[in-house]
Amino acid sequence: MRFKFVHAADLHLDTPFRGISTDSALASTFQQATFRAFSRVVDLCLRERVAFLLLAGDLFDAKDRSVRARLALRRELERLDTAGIQTFIVHGNHDPLSGDTGALGLPGSVKVFGSEWEELEVRRDGRLLCRVQGISYPEVEVRENLSARFHRTAPDFTVGLLHANLGGLEGHANYAPCTVEDLGARGLDYWALGHVHTRAEYALAGGAVAVYPGNPQGRHVNEPGERGCVLVEVEEGKTRRRFVPVDRVRWHRLEVALTGLGALDALVGAVMEQVDASCPEELEGHAVRLTLTGRGPLHRELSRPDALGQLEADLREQLSRRHPPVLLESLRDASRPELDLGTVRLAGGFAGTLLAEAETLTEDSEALGALWAEDPELRALSQRLRRLGVDALESPRPELVERAGLQVVEQLHEEDEA
Repeated sequence: MRFKFVHAADLHLDTPFRGISTDSALASTFQQATFRAFSRVVDLCLRERVAFLLLAGDLFDAKDRSVRARLALRRELERLDTAGIQTFIVHGNHDPLSGDTGALGLPGSVKVFGSEWEELEVRRDGRLLCRVQGISYPEVEVRENLSARFHRTAPDFTVGLLHANLGGLEGHANYAPCTVEDLGARGLDYWALGHVHTRAEYALAGGAVAVYPGNPQGRHVNEPGERGCVLVEVEEGKTRRRFVPVDRVRWHRLEVALTGLGALDALVGAVMEQVDASCPEELEGHAVRLTLTGRGPLHRELSRPDALGQLEADLREQLSRRHPPVLLESLRDASRPELDLGTVRLAGGFAGTLLAEAETLTEDSEALGALWAEDPELRALSQRLRRLGVDALESPRPELVERAGLQVVEQLHEEDEA
């Protein structure tokens, strides 16, 4: 039997976008983005005539769901209901069941799983298509491995709908933790996961798969690139999966090298070229974090008081007038002064000797270890960092010594040029 479904997660409807000023010309575009992205998920369901939609938790951004978010969710689910498409929902840590006031009813075709494991049959024209199992978070923090409650009950194609942290992925609260082995042991065919906002797939025993579709709309600069959902086609018990972007605004982290650029207008031109190459025209807007890298004469120009801020203001104004408009989230300078390290080494002197000593330390583990052990300031700093839970200086770090030597030489070079 052949059928299709769409798997989406982490809608975070009505999320307050970080890094977007409320007085920005793009503020309204961004504020509508989560709603428009979800509308495109529903458009996909209708266009592909899927049997059902799976929503794997965090439909809302906060436990206290906004009225606007709840009304928008209902409107979109009514579109599916009218088309005869079912929706299966579990709630996660951002929108646990305890936050539901019950003030908004959902269409009859929508199944919201409760705090106890449950399985439902999905039928079309009287024929059994598959089974869907799910469980929602009763409260924000769920530390139990909820996947242990799932199990195959019949030979039919079976989906597990779960909001969970698979494999203890960093950057995400370790709620409903589980492992690839845990999911594989349950014997299901497709795990529709939510919680992790980066798209990922995990192969399981017996040809099964666990999928994170990622969120449909990036919310800040640490969620860059295209975002969307997964269209799944099932045939003879096997799945074919296709990621479908649905985001309406997109975040980017871009780098522009100063190398070879001798004038400010050339730098601005390089920025615009990079933006044009990275920001598709079919979206409604973009937000960019721009970092200047490399070595070049412009480093000294941008080191002058207020120079970087003035460049940022000029770029922000120019980018906002583009189509689609681009919001400059921030401009950061990681460039270095124009410096030929080979020439510095050959010239000798204090700078050359400093570079040579730093390089020797990075290559001599015993000397590096002695530096860590004997320097009282390093020991004191290490102890302070350890009390803060940071182990950056717990063991010899060659790259720190190399970087320190280079920065001192660069500072000496800039003082000589001044």
